[in-house]
Amino acid sequence: MKLEEMKCTKRRIELLNRMNIYSVEELLKTYPIRYEMIQSTPFLQWKEQDNICFEGLICNQAQVIHLGKNRSMTKFKVISWDEELEITLFNRPWASQFRFGKKITIFGIYQGNYKVMASNYNLKPLKEQIGLHPVYSLTEGLKQNEMRDIIKKALNYVDVLEDVVPERYRLAYHLLPKKQAMQWIHCPQSKQEIEKALRTLKYEEFLCFQCVMQGVSSQQLQTEFKIPRKFSDQKIKEWMASLPYELTLDQKKGIQEILADMKSNRIMFRLVQGDVGCGKTMVAIAALYACVLSGYQAVFLAPTEILAHQHYENLKKQNLPVSYYVSSLNAKQKKEILTGLKEGSLPLVVGTHALFQESVTFSSLGLVIIDEQQRFGVKQRRALLEKGENVDFLMMSATPIPRTYAHFLFGDMDITNIKQMPPGRKPVCTKYIKGKSMSPVLPEILEGIEKGRQVYVVCPAIEENDPSMRNAISIYNGMKSSLKSVRIGLLHGKMKKEEKESVMRQFVNHELDILVSTTVIEVGIDVSNATYMVIYDAHRFGLSTLHQLRGRCARSSEQGHCYLLSTSQDLQAINRLKKLETLNDGFQVTEFDLQLRGPGDILGIRQSGLPNFVLGDLNKDKVIMEVCLKDAKEILERQEDEAMLSFVHKAVEKAEYFD
Repeated sequence: MKLEEMKCTKRRIELLNRMNIYSVEELLKTYPIRYEMIQSTPFLQWKEQDNICFEGLICNQAQVIHLGKNRSMTKFKVISWDEELEITLFNRPWASQFRFGKKITIFGIYQGNYKVMASNYNLKPLKEQIGLHPVYSLTEGLKQNEMRDIIKKALNYVDVLEDVVPERYRLAYHLLPKKQAMQWIHCPQSKQEIEKALRTLKYEEFLCFQCVMQGVSSQQLQTEFKIPRKFSDQKIKEWMASLPYELTLDQKKGIQEILADMKSNRIMFRLVQGDVGCGKTMVAIAALYACVLSGYQAVFLAPTEILAHQHYENLKKQNLPVSYYVSSLNAKQKKEILTGLKEGSLPLVVGTHALFQESVTFSSLGLVIIDEQQRFGVKQRRALLEKGENVDFLMMSATPIPRTYAHFLFGDMDITNIKQMPPGRKPVCTKYIKGKSMSPVLPEILEGIEKGRQVYVVCPAIEENDPSMRNAISIYNGMKSSLKSVRIGLLHGKMKKEEKESVMRQFVNHELDILVSTTVIEVGIDVSNATYMVIYDAHRFGLSTLHQLRGRCARSSEQGHCYLLSTSQDLQAINRLKKLETLNDGFQVTEFDLQLRGPGDILGIRQSGLPNFVLGDLNKDKVIMEVCLKDAKEILERQEDEAMLSFVHKAVEKAEYFD
């Protein structure tokens, strides 16, 4: 339901839009961040520095004292609790508001000796304000009282939110009906009402998340069993021994886990996760080699042509019989590869989304590996897996989820963690810089360029839609005009595919010194010479995204440097960025990020229709999470709860792309 249908003013709608609220449903799910308790304490109980509120009668003429630079102090006296109190208010220079004989409600701090430093005031009777009041996280220009009024109006339309929790669970766990939970979370009369509403809404969040995630998994694996793959362990060992470097213990363990999955009669459904540069690709290559040895065909899927080509070159170096299939190939090249895949003469193919097309068929597909798995949607994965019978499925992610959360977030999926980095890799030196200009670090960056190093400059937006946000196009234009001797390129999501690939190739070939980009460079690009990164408006990104981005400047034994620029005044945002100065382990970064933001952002599914946690806390709500794991499984097995099943179906269909 649109906000306009609620008869909201144009100004309020614009302010809500700024908070990414476009519908009544989104408005109602904008929950309070805390509650204020307004209660009146008798004067005799006041102590110095107490927060107080009281009602009084103005008993003298207000005096305004101007302090210069638009600052002022207003003083007047009120009678309250049969005492005469002296009130001081800063920057409210309106003497006419404080007329003799007027009733006023004052909020402030008692300073002793009958003096009150007022922080706020209004002319409403105090008895109408006593009690609990929600406090929301707001955009500039929207006041708390306005937001409360808007929410109260929206609660008249609470029926637009479907109640998807099955009645049997609501009764068994003593949960509230959805309508009542919404009423109590936004307009509570007591702390008990808040607790009951929170318990109900957390359960719903976790249950919806689990139902969708389990629904996604069941769509990807139609059956559990397969014919075991047979291959020579000795040949795999010989290949590992032939590498010019020693694999880490985590890589070796990961390879053993995957080979055991392939040899078993159960279909592999495994996630390999670890930081950028930890060596996931070599683990994937071992699985591809084993599949080829077993006589089955294998697919290695990447989200971009440049990354697919990178994998293709790596596989060629290992002397594997690899082919390359992307949409930019000409018709003759495509036909040759399609024929080879169909007849079985091509055992291994690396490619992009082009491999999902109906025209791509396989003789005997046995393994699908997806790099940056969150970049592909449920339908896409399913389309590829259905090109073979009982295909093993391996996914790779550079956003590692700690084991404590993985069970809930990924359910029955097996997980391989690669925590060790190859010898010689140094953690990126990360520095938070307050401000909106890279001038404090420019001399160091230009010195690096003179020594032959390359630089990423990352912006949160492509073009100037929001004046408060730095955008790639204006930064690029500014740098081009001021750094004449430096070769600068621009990369963003609105460019044509061919343009993007061309710019990336120029950067890979060191035909550019600086690449100004949006987060598209987060995905898998490997340029060992790029050891500097500057991120504008860093507070606008999640920590996991920032950690992945900075991993791009740590692809060699050279020291990488990442500068986080931010103008944010928000203490929590500043502390988050400073945390990255000390945190280098991706698992710890994700754990910290999960506590702050929830899994939707971390898994790359926030915009996809899959549910996220707004109230649920992965650390504190483990009991509810475990119950929801079990309940979601039962809902999907019974196939009776129409409201929830409809919700799951819509969410999975909407999740065509996970990013």
